[in-house]
Amino acid sequence: MRLRYRKPFRFMPMAKFMNYNGKRYDLYNDGLKCIIDGENLPHFNHIEMSGEEASSIISYKIKKDRTLSLYRLAVFPQLRVNPNNTYGSLTCKAAGLETKAKEIVLSVEFDGILRFVLQGEGYILKREISTARNTKNIIERLVFEAQKDCVVQLSLPYYHKIIKAKYTFENKDIDLFLQAFIEGTEIDKSYDLMLKKGETKEVISSFGAQKLSRHEMREQISNRTKLIDEVKSITQIITPDEYINQMTKFCKLRVCESIYNTKNGLMHSPGGGGYYGAMWTNDECEYANPLFAYLGFERGEEQSLNCFKLYSRFCSNTTAIYSSIIACGDDVWHGAGDRGDNAMFLYGLARYLLSTGDRQGAMEFMPYVRKAKDYLLSKMNDDGVIESDSDELENRFESGKANLSTQIISYDAFVSLSFIFDDLDERIQSQECMLIAEKIKNAVNKKFASLVEGFDTYKYCDEEKNLRSWICLPLTVGINDKKDGTISALLSSKLRCGQGILTRSGEKTYWDRSTLYAMRGMFFAGEIEKAYDFLKDYTKLRLTGEHVPYPVEAFPEGNASQLSAESALYLRIITEGILGYRPTGFDSFEIKPELPKEWQYFKINKIKLCGKFTDIDIESKDDEYVIKIDKKTYKISKGQTLKITK
Repeated sequence: MRLRYRKPFRFMPMAKFMNYNGKRYDLYNDGLKCIIDGENLPHFNHIEMSGEEASSIISYKIKKDRTLSLYRLAVFPQLRVNPNNTYGSLTCKAAGLETKAKEIVLSVEFDGILRFVLQGEGYILKREISTARNTKNIIERLVFEAQKDCVVQLSLPYYHKIIKAKYTFENKDIDLFLQAFIEGTEIDKSYDLMLKKGETKEVISSFGAQKLSRHEMREQISNRTKLIDEVKSITQIITPDEYINQMTKFCKLRVCESIYNTKNGLMHSPGGGGYYGAMWTNDECEYANPLFAYLGFERGEEQSLNCFKLYSRFCSNTTAIYSSIIACGDDVWHGAGDRGDNAMFLYGLARYLLSTGDRQGAMEFMPYVRKAKDYLLSKMNDDGVIESDSDELENRFESGKANLSTQIISYDAFVSLSFIFDDLDERIQSQECMLIAEKIKNAVNKKFASLVEGFDTYKYCDEEKNLRSWICLPLTVGINDKKDGTISALLSSKLRCGQGILTRSGEKTYWDRSTLYAMRGMFFAGEIEKAYDFLKDYTKLRLTGEHVPYPVEAFPEGNASQLSAESALYLRIITEGILGYRPTGFDSFEIKPELPKEWQYFKINKIKLCGKFTDIDIESKDDEYVIKIDKKTYKISKGQTLKITK
C-alpha cells in the first residue's frame, strides 16, 4: 500500500490522458455508457466519487486487448496524517477484490455509481464501485453470471494495514481493512468461487478505515443510491437539449456529494485527490455557496452558513481574510497573499443571503460584512481600482498589483451589498455601496479597457500584455461596454481551444472555471447563439469525450481533476446565464431569459428563491417570452428583465 503525506499521486501512472478526440461515451439509462471500439483503444479516464467521510478517484484504462486496469485512490478527510497541511488527509492507494483470470471489457457505465461489465471464461462479471455515503469506505459489488460450469479464483491483495500512531494527528492507530463477503462468509486472502451454468452469485467488498459487516456494505450502496435520487429531485433543469439536461444532473451530484463531516461542522471541499476538509474563498464562497442558496439541498445550505461563519472569524478592517481554511478547520493557508479574498467572500455571502431571503441571518453577519467591506475600500487606490497581491490562480500567471478579477468580483459584491442595506432600511449605506460599485465600474472602463492583441477588450493587469481568459468577467455582471471585442477575443484562435478557453494566449494551460464563467457571461450579455454553440460543444466534450462526466479544474496541471465547485459554475451558466437570475432583495429577484432560437421552452422546477420553492416555466414566442412563475403568468419582450417580488 502506498501512503503519501504531501500532494498525493492521484491517477493511474501508465495511462496517457486525452489522446482521443472522438465520441467515447453516450447517454444511457440516466447516465453514460462507454462506446468500446477496438480501433480507438487504449482509453483512460478517472472519476471521483465522494461521501461524507471518504472520497475515491477511480482511474481505469481499457487496453488495446480490451482488458481492464484499475487504480483506486482513497482519501479520508478527517484522518489527518500530516496536521495543519492542505494535503494532510490520509490518502492511499486502495485495494479491491480481484479475479485471477483474463476478462474482456464489454461496457463501462456511470450514473453516480461506476460499473464495469466484463466477459470472463464462462461467466459475465458486473463490477460496481462507489464511495460510502457516511462511512470511511469504498464499496465494490461483484455479480457473477455463469454461462457454463466454471471456477473463478478470487484474491485479496492484502487485507489489513495499521498506520502507526506517530503518523496520525489524533495520536491513534488507524486500521485500514480490505474485506469481502460471499453468501454470508467473510473471505480470507483467496477463494475459489464455484459457479453452475445459469447461476448468479454476488461478492461484496469494502476498503476503508472502518470494518463493516456485509449488511452495512449493502446499506452504504443503498445510501449512495438514495443520495443520487435525492440530488435528482432538487432544482430540476429541463431544456430541449438532452445532453445539457444530463450534464446538469451530474453537476448537481458532484457539487452536492463533496460535503464532508468535520470537527468544525460540514465543509464543502474541492476534492481532486488533495483538497479535503478545507474551504477556499473562491471555490466555496464565490463559486459554490451562491448556488446552494437556491439549489434546495439542505446539507449544502448548512455547510454554506458554516463556511461563512468560519470565515467571519477572520474579517478585519486592516488585514485580508485568509484564502483557505484547512485541516478540518484547525488551521488556515494564505500562501499567495491577498488574492482578492475579501471580494470573493463578500460576493458569495451577499448573493447567498439575498437568495435565501433570511433577513435575520443577514443581520447576524453584518458586523463581519462591514469589516470585510472596509478592508476592500482600504485597498482602493486613487483611480478607483482595488488592489490585491495576486488572484485565484495564486501567481501561476501574471496578476500585477491590481487585476481585473478582483475588480469585477468587488463590483458585484458592492451591488449586492447595496440591495442588502436597502432591505435593512440602511439607505445611506445602500447608496454608498452603489456609488462605490459605480466608481469601480468606471475604473474598469478607464483603467482596464484596452486594445490587446488587436481586440478592443480588457487587459488583465498593467503588467500583462497578452489576452487572458478572465476578460469574460465583466460580461457576467452586466458590464457590456467592451462586449463585442471581448467575445471576439474569447472565441478567437488566440484563446479558444478544443477543450475550452486558454488561461493566457500563447500558452497550453486551460482552467474550466474561466471557460464556464465565459459561457455564462456571453448568455447574460445577450450573445445567445454564440454562447449556445459553445455550450453545446463543451457539454458534449465533457459528457461524451475522453474524460467524463464533469467539468474539470485545469490541464495539464492536475491532469484535469474533477473539482466539485466547477460543477457549480456549470449549473450557474443555466441559472444566472440563460435564466438571467439575480437576487435583488430578501423577497425579490430579477430574471432576464436568454433562450437559444432552438428552444421553444425552458423549465426550472423546485428552485428555492427567497426561501420558497418555485417553479419557472418559460415559453419562447416570436418576440416575447411567456413566463409562468408558480401560478402567475407574465409576458416580456425578449431582452427585457422581469422583476419579481415574492
